[in-house]
Parts: sequence; C-alpha cells; structure tokens
Amino acid sequence: MRHIRFAILLVSLAVASGLKAAEADSVITLDRCIELALANNMAVRNAANDTRAAVELRCEAFTKYFPEVSATGMAFWTHNDIFQYNLLDIIEIGFINKGKMAGVQAMQPVFMGGQIVNGNKLAAVGEEVARLRQQQTLDELRLTTESLYWKLVTLKASRGALEAAIATLDTLDTQVKVAVDAGVAMRNDLLKVQLKRNTYRSEMVDLDNGIKLVRMLLGQYMGKGADWNFDVDDAVPEAVPDFPAELYMPGADALPLTTDYKLLQKNVEAKKLEKRIEIGRNLPQVALGAGWFYHDLLEQNHNFGALMVAVNIPLSGWWGGSHAIKRKSLALENARNELTDLGEKLEIGMQDKWNNLTAAHRKMDIACEGVGESTENLRLNRLYYEAGMSTVTDVLEAEASHKESIDSYIAAYGAFCVARSAYLIATGRTAAGSDSGDL
Repeated sequence: MRHIRFAILLVSLAVASGLKAAEADSVITLDRCIELALANNMAVRNAANDTRAAVELRCEAFTKYFPEVSATGMAFWTHNDIFQYNLLDIIEIGFINKGKMAGVQAMQPVFMGGQIVNGNKLAAVGEEVARLRQQQTLDELRLTTESLYWKLVTLKASRGALEAAIATLDTLDTQVKVAVDAGVAMRNDLLKVQLKRNTYRSEMVDLDNGIKLVRMLLGQYMGKGADWNFDVDDAVPEAVPDFPAELYMPGADALPLTTDYKLLQKNVEAKKLEKRIEIGRNLPQVALGAGWFYHDLLEQNHNFGALMVAVNIPLSGWWGGSHAIKRKSLALENARNELTDLGEKLEIGMQDKWNNLTAAHRKMDIACEGVGESTENLRLNRLYYEAGMSTVTDVLEAEASHKESIDSYIAAYGAFCVARSAYLIATGRTAAGSDSGDL
C-alpha cells in the first residue's frame, strides 16, 4: 500500500497544480451538477410540458360530465316569399320573406355506455403515464450527467498521471544528459528518453481537447452554456472504495419500483379502458335536455321552452363494432404478454447491471494491485539503472507500464461509479451521490 500511496501522490500533486492553473469560476459537486441539469436541461422542460398537457387532457375529459350547452341565432331575408300558394289559378298568395330565430339548449348525458366514465379514467392513466415518462427522462438525464461528470474526473486524473510521467522523464533526461557528458552513456539513450517524452506531450494535447469537450457537454447539460468555466469537486480516491453489497436488491423486489415496469402496467390498464370504451360506443345512449327558443315569423314574436329526451341505439353499428371489440381484446392480451415478457427481461437487465458493478469493482481491485506492482518495478529499474545494471530502455518500459497501470485504475474507478448509478436507476432508485475520497 505504501507504493500505491506514492504513485497516487504523484497524480495528486499534478492534478492539484492543474486545478490552480485552470482558475475555474466555479467548483461544483456531483449533486449540484445533477441539480442544475434537472432544473435547466431542455429535455426535462419538454417532459414537464408533456405532463402539463396530460393534466389539461384529463381536465378536458372531466367536462364531459356536464351538460353540453349551445346557442344558435339566425336572421334571413329572401327575394321571394318562402311559402307561395296558387288559389284556383286566380291569385297567388305568398308569405314569410324575412324572419329571426334563436334558441338555447342544454343536453345532459345520462347514459353513454360508460364512455365518459372510462374516458376520464383513461385520461387519468394518460396523466400517470406522462409523469412516469417524465421520471424516465429524469433518470436518463441523471445517468448521462453522472457519466459526463465522472468522465471529466477521470480525464483530469489521467492528465495528472501524464504530467507526473513527464516530470519523471524530465528527471531521467537530466540524469542521462549527465551520463552522456561523462561518456558513460550513449547519446542514443538520451534520444529515447526525449522521444518518449514527446509522445507523452502529444497525448497531453489529446487529453486537453477531451477535457475541454466533456466540460462543454456537461456545461450544456446543466443549462450553463458550453463556455461556462467550472471544475469538478471530486477526484479519483487513493484507496479502492468498499464493495457496495448493501445496494443489491433481488429483481423480483425491485421490479415494481422501476419506471419501465410501471409503464407496462399502465399500458395494460389503458388497454382495458380502451376496450370498455369500444363496448360503450355500441350501447344505447341517453341524454336529457332543456331549451328556450324564439322566432319572429309573420311579424309575430313567439318564444317557448321545451324538455327533450334523446335516445340513440346503434343497431347496425354492432356489425363492425363486434370486430372492433375483438381487436381491442387482442390488444389487451398483447399488453399482458408484454408485461410478463418485458418484466422478465427487466429483471435480467438488473442482474446484468449488478454483474457489471461487481466486475467494475473487481477490475478496480486488480488495477490497484497493478499500480503497486508497477510502482515497485519502476523503483527497482531506476535503482538498477543508476547502478549500471539496466538500460534506459528498461527504465522507459517500466515507466510506460507504471503510467498504464495508473490509467487502468483511473478508468476502472470511473466505470465503477457509472455502473453503480446505472444499477440504482435500473432497480428504481435514485443514483447515489459521490462517496469518493480526496486524491
């Protein structure tokens, strides 16, 4: 562990110097990053608008319980009388060439085959589906934000490791120059060191571009714009985090908590209601009404009230209606089949994400062991070189192996953090915040 601490310490110093040089306007934590993304991202706003639209649709469906009120008015003039009579081919009599008519009526649905009741239930299901889809959008955004966050953390850590490697080669370059000047080393050895250092400097350019790109993407996700100058508050920890065994949840227990499974359940519920509405379309419909009417014809004003009963019985409608009901029954059966089939696949997906989390932690353990071994290998090769028992090539290979082991550990830690969040979201839980230590 002492050698691991030594290796990570080099990375820590390099990253710390990089942070100071950056002079970021803001330093944000993972939780704050997620908070900003959920508050400002356009996908979240659109999902919220979809939910509000579903609420309005439910309110619209509720109005169907109330009477439907309508008013009409009409005035007319004709160039000939509307009614004309010829009396014994002697005289023509005509009347009504102008007039006014108006009326107000209200029709109250009494029995509509359950269409109004089930329509309101279906609208309520639609609102719940919209809220679930909004939660789905939040989960996807949270996972993407965390992935970008940890990508930025690991890229910065890799940059620190690269700076440490370059610093090591700078020291080796000085030592080899002294040896060349003293005539105990060949100039070819110095060129090998310088070539390796130039390779690392070229990698630094790519890393800086990658850090800039990820920072821009993360800033855009948080609604702060691609040019926002910020830095992340987390870093790759020195010690391997404990295996999160307490996060495991059996798939059967987690399934009812997941948004995807709830959406499947709502789909079954919606198909049931659609079938009931289709049956209602083919049942008798009864409505009661009242109205007030007025007309001015033959220069006589007259108004009157009326009570009405409307009954509609779709006799021939059953010819096609029976087939429509069967079609809805088959759609309901398909929804139930999907609930069973996709539910099982969701459980398999949860287990797969748990396996990924387990594998990521194991790889992190292995990578951490590799850091210790490569640190010791580098130390011994440098001692052997100083004692004249090994070549510069051996030292450069040891340095490359050391850097590669640190990069593997950094990448494994980032993969572990993302896998943990993915498992929590897959089991219907909110991704946990950062628990990393200081570098």
